[in-house]
Parts: sequence; C-alpha cells; structure tokens
Amino acid sequence: ELRRLRITNSSRSQRTIEVTTYGEIVLAPPIADALHPAFSKLFVQTEILERPAAILATRRRRSPEEVTPWLFQLMSIHGARGGSGETRASPISHETDRARFVGRGRNLELPQALDAPGPLSNTVGSVLDPVAASRCVLTIDPDQTVTVDVVVGMADTRDACVAMASKYQD
Repeated sequence: ELRRLRITNSSRSQRTIEVTTYGEIVLAPPIADALHPAFSKLFVQTEILERPAAILATRRRRSPEEVTPWLFQLMSIHGARGGSGETRASPISHETDRARFVGRGRNLELPQALDAPGPLSNTVGSVLDPVAASRCVLTIDPDQTVTVDVVVGMADTRDACVAMASKYQD
C-alpha cells in the first residue's frame, strides 16, 4: 500500500510541520484477532531499520509448522534537500509501542505522541500492543513542495521484506 502526501507551503513565510503516521499491527488471521486480540498481539516482535528508515514486524512462531509473515512500514521524504529556499527534513523516528504512543488514560482521538514535539522513542522488540508509527519534522520555505510517501508491505521472509522496503523507498 502506498500513501502519498504532497505538502505545498503557499504562504509567504517558512512553516514547520510534523508528519506522523500510525497503524496497528496484527499479523494474524482475522478470526484469531477477533476472538483473542490481546493474545494475538503478544507474539509480534518489531525492529527498526536505519536504511531505509523503516519498521519491520513479524510474529514469533508458536509451532515449527507455522508460517510467519513479515511486515514493513517506511516513510520516505522527497523534495527535502536542505539549504536556502528548499525544504528541510529531520531524521525519521519511529514508535512500535501503542502505550507510549497513546499514553496512559488517553485514546487515539488525542494521543500523547501528538502533544509531545520531537522524535518518537524508537521503542522496539516484544511490546504488549504493537503499532507502526513514524514521524518526520519538515521545514518548508514559501512556494516549496515536499512529497511524503508511506509504504506498507508484507513478505514471507525478513530478507524479502527488507528488499521490498529498499525498492519502494524511492
């Protein structure tokens, strides 16, 4: 899945904005998730790649015969070259722990991550409730346009997933 966002600064002054994505990771058959959502999520493990800037996730096998798919989510910024008269982009940060993203006693209507400026925590590993969230801060000069691509894909192996993420980065 490719989601493309083009942002143009039509004002006469420089603008700085944060672009944050969010999706919940399941990696289980729909019936298994519907019957036991909390149990299904316990088996998801996440990691972060630096190049390309992507989140990888898979399920731990519960039996030797179980096939475990791999998921990636990457955010790619185009048109952010730096220097005068051009858009500048911060390094992309990630979050894979829903509790850190949403916050205690909060919900997705106003998650904690949107209150706190700056990079996400880059939490990885086995989290209780896995998500794929990415953030980049863009500084856009007047009359400049930047393109933000968010790509989500799946593969049968980690190597295939990394190859797809590298391929679809550009």
